[in-house]
Amino acid sequence: MAKSSFHPQYKKVTEIVRERILNGSYSLKPFPSDRRLADELGVNYMTVRRGLQILKKENILVRLPNGRVRVKHIQQGKKVHLNFCFLSPASSSAVDSWRWAVQKATENFPCSVRSVLYMNWEDPILLDCLKGFDGVFLYPPPEALPEAVASNLRHSKHPVVVVEEDLSSYGAPSIQLFPPVAVQKLLDHLASLGHTKIGCLNTQPNHREIQDRINQWRYWMAAHGKTGHLADHPAPVHGDMILAAYDAMKRLLEDPEREETAWLCVTTPPALGAMRAMLDKGLQPGRDIAICSVNGENTASVLNPPLTSLESDDPAPYLAVCLDWMMRGGGHWQGPLLMRPNDVHLHIRESTQPGAGRGLAPTNGGLPAIV
Repeated sequence: MAKSSFHPQYKKVTEIVRERILNGSYSLKPFPSDRRLADELGVNYMTVRRGLQILKKENILVRLPNGRVRVKHIQQGKKVHLNFCFLSPASSSAVDSWRWAVQKATENFPCSVRSVLYMNWEDPILLDCLKGFDGVFLYPPPEALPEAVASNLRHSKHPVVVVEEDLSSYGAPSIQLFPPVAVQKLLDHLASLGHTKIGCLNTQPNHREIQDRINQWRYWMAAHGKTGHLADHPAPVHGDMILAAYDAMKRLLEDPEREETAWLCVTTPPALGAMRAMLDKGLQPGRDIAICSVNGENTASVLNPPLTSLESDDPAPYLAVCLDWMMRGGGHWQGPLLMRPNDVHLHIRESTQPGAGRGLAPTNGGLPAIV
């Protein structure tokens, strides 16, 4: 740190450390000793002590009896700024949508959100985040929730909000933007276009919510007397769902017994792979075979062709309620733990054109052809 006669060194220490704290830099690791911090910043020991004293007066830091310094949590007394964590198993368009929604929602609150990746439920960093941050927004991995981790969620000292999946049965407020029953809106749309053979394609890793969507397809097909093939080929966790869908659809199109004129994809990645396979077989998605997705993931409208999909409501109202609760340190939750819309919007696009698939018949090679 360069010396300045206009800005005392100890105030620069205060500014740097305050910025680090506001960004959650010390939520997953211990606050450094005064001497180590002095070495990091290139100042003397007493300058650091004086700078940290300002943050102690601001009720951000607390000095322990052993002389070490620790960032205050809300349970330790009033804190002017809280550090929250957005904890997700991997990056995807769905995860990124939630991450940006949470970041935007916090603009109206005195807090910050730090993104942290974890591998699975057993990853130690998950427990570190539950202990280190003032609150956690949790995007669950596809694996089933182990009882030991469920216990940690139930007894977490800091508030936890689950996004994308319903874990309210474990005592966690949950935001689910796509109730499984909404799948029936897509199937009703395909039926209105005259489709009677509707397949279901999934390459997402095994996941309770994905299975709920597949079951909704099963229920609707049975109730309406329709027929269709379930192509359930879960990719490995952190695997390539698009490539898995491409391979699965390629095999389906080569099967002379497959007669589906429309396909329901449980998420957008399988739809991407399926449409590429159709194109490689000389078929035009939307014209020769109808295809749609449960979740457009903010990309459906810019695909070629644009993909018919369900689109979620703005999660901001739900997140505002959660943030207000988290800013108060959690505790008793008022109202239902599961938050989800009463209806989900259906956006009809070119991938389900009227008449798509009506003129298809299998050729000798098993591929559909216009007749």
